[in-house]
Amino acid sequence: MAIAKITRDGLIAISILVTILWGCIFAERRITRSAQIETYRALRQMRYLKFRRNVEPTAEPKLTPGAVSGRPVVG
Repeated sequence: MAIAKITRDGLIAISILVTILWGCIFAERRITRSAQIETYRALRQMRYLKFRRNVEPTAEPKLTPGAVSGRPVVG
């Protein structure tokens, strides 16, 4: 003797809800994984740009014939 029976409509509703739940779980994992990949990619790009930034030396001043005196440079 059964105390409660699950009807066919009830089983269909349960299976639909379980399918939706699993779909949400897989979608969440996929979104989380892609966000992690994008974060790592952005950090790697930032690191690359930081290493790539070079300090370029300034050009040496051209010496003119009058500039080669023994006087100290002021300024």
